[in-house]
Amino acid sequence: MSSRYVTIDEFFHDLTGISRKYGWIRKAKKPMQKLSRILFAITLTLSILGFPTQAFAKTKIQMAILLDSSNSMDGLIDQTRTQLWQIVNYLTQVSKDGEVPELEVALYHYGNDNLPSSEGFVRLLTGFTPELDLVSEKLFSIRTNGGQEYAGWAMRSAMRELNWSKDKEDFRVIFIAGNEPFDQGPIPWRESVALAVKGNTFVNTIYCGSAESQERQLWAEGASLAQGSHFNINQNEKVEFIKSPYDEQIAAWNAKLNQTYIPYGAQGEVGQQRQVIEDSNSGVNLATRGGSKASRYYNNASWDLIDAINEGRVTLEQLPNEALPLAMQGMTLAQKQEYVAAKKAERETIQKMIRDLSQKRSEYVEKQRLLSANSGKNTLDSVIIQSLSQQLAAKGFKVR
Repeated sequence: MSSRYVTIDEFFHDLTGISRKYGWIRKAKKPMQKLSRILFAITLTLSILGFPTQAFAKTKIQMAILLDSSNSMDGLIDQTRTQLWQIVNYLTQVSKDGEVPELEVALYHYGNDNLPSSEGFVRLLTGFTPELDLVSEKLFSIRTNGGQEYAGWAMRSAMRELNWSKDKEDFRVIFIAGNEPFDQGPIPWRESVALAVKGNTFVNTIYCGSAESQERQLWAEGASLAQGSHFNINQNEKVEFIKSPYDEQIAAWNAKLNQTYIPYGAQGEVGQQRQVIEDSNSGVNLATRGGSKASRYYNNASWDLIDAINEGRVTLEQLPNEALPLAMQGMTLAQKQEYVAAKKAERETIQKMIRDLSQKRSEYVEKQRLLSANSGKNTLDSVIIQSLSQQLAAKGFKVR
């Protein structure tokens, strides 16, 4: 298994969480007890800092999606909204060194006169985040409008502004989609692609225009220089949703899954509302989204107490009562721990039910798709999955 280094800040954050989890650091009644436990933690820290560790940092998949949001791109935006969960479901099959990597997604849109010209008509909607509901929310916030489509500027913004991992074991990729000349704007596209190459980042280009267009050539060249893939799609292609006998069951279990989330802190209510809204936004694709929500990639640590405790962000001992939902505010610490443990166990049971149903659904849908008239047509999800499959394998990731 490969090893990787972590920063001192990251190490101490993780060590503190592990120490609390296993009882190495507890509230001591006597000063000497407290001092001895602190000294033990320091000794453990110094012993571990002497060699590489992979215990506290998992391999990452970082994916930046750059979407042209000019007038003709409504279909592209719609495809991304509906197919985000299909892409995530594909990634749930990916592992490296036997572990499921972390997934972080960033989102830009560009080529829209509603965006400031001083910023190249480019806007960052969210930086790298593991919270997929936030990505979905931002996708549904995009409104198309005519404008200058500066692909070079968009790529440069992504390379300079995002918090890209420095670890060579991680997977970094940009997907940029549009339908105007790749060399539009004051930022040379070659310079932007060179930044990606320097940062060990694949660039995949998706041209949303005529396959015979001369403009495709530069889009293809941009991908080639960054060891990426180039694709041509019809952004207005209506993606057929294939119903299955398992959809209603997945939707029912999804509703029960939502009841296992425990909102906490300032973002608790906002996050819980976002979850419900994005369920509604997914429409007929709720069954596909349900599969993503049952995976390890569905992380809501900024507002869900179970995910936050799992990540070591918070502890029940530290959280003030007012940061907890009303149902927990009158509980003793032991009652809080029991409540959280019960919700966590319930969630894991429901997620397993959804995963089993999703597997059956995938097998059914795949059989139906082979019989469909749309079989083999390039859509956003199919080209993204195709390129991810090849490039992840090249980086040592495996798909089961």
